[in-house]
Amino acid sequence: MPGSLNSGGFTSRNRKTDLLVAACQQNILTAARYFHIPTGIEHRFGEKAAQIHNILYRSMGPTTDLLRYFPDSLYLDRWRRLPTWETERQAPEILTQAATKESTGLFSFYVEYKFSDSERRAPLKSVPTKYIGIIEREAWLTYKRLSRGNPEIGTYLDGNRTKIALFYAATYAPEILYAGWEEILQPIADEKAIRKDIAQPNERSVGFSTGSGTPWINFDIRTLKPLAQFLSEDLFWDENTAHNVVVSAKKALLGWLRK
Repeated sequence: MPGSLNSGGFTSRNRKTDLLVAACQQNILTAARYFHIPTGIEHRFGEKAAQIHNILYRSMGPTTDLLRYFPDSLYLDRWRRLPTWETERQAPEILTQAATKESTGLFSFYVEYKFSDSERRAPLKSVPTKYIGIIEREAWLTYKRLSRGNPEIGTYLDGNRTKIALFYAATYAPEILYAGWEEILQPIADEKAIRKDIAQPNERSVGFSTGSGTPWINFDIRTLKPLAQFLSEDLFWDENTAHNVVVSAKKALLGWLRK
């Protein structure tokens, strides 16, 4: 069982989310396949992370949330080149050997990890409880801002989006592990799916917050894809390999959760 991980955007993280991060990094997003650049507050601000988190938390808002909720990690695929400056290229180039740190044009994306094991007692709209996910409202709003398409001004980046993938674990959902691009995530069309409280600092949370203190939204987990499907369709994995590594990640995660 892995030790304490602090790879997210907050001073400390929920233990179960840490286990999800570990299961994915040890079985899927491995060093053999990806260059990993941690982008959470701990890694950007080091020993000052707790102090910076508290300052941001006490003055939460759209500006400070860009730092508080920045995605957990950036990954660059060591086996697939997809240069954004080559506008004709629609599919990645599969490399015959792993890229080095001097390689150019590697396919890249951010990942944000979320974990839920609290199934709602009642459905929302027509969504059964086993498919209802939850995410902090201000986190969702921040990812929406970060992943909006570029304006169209006649350049190669016209309309392109920052790629932010949500890796989501829900122990009550049929597939358990899911993933999808943040820009597609929307609240369920039910007034109860969005907490409309005014977000404000909660004194009890400051100092050890994992992001609590802000309202949440509920979304339909089926908006995402089962993780193996996402790997093969969106991250260009071989289908059989994707299936096998997700089986291993689920086994590791569920085994750690039982301890």
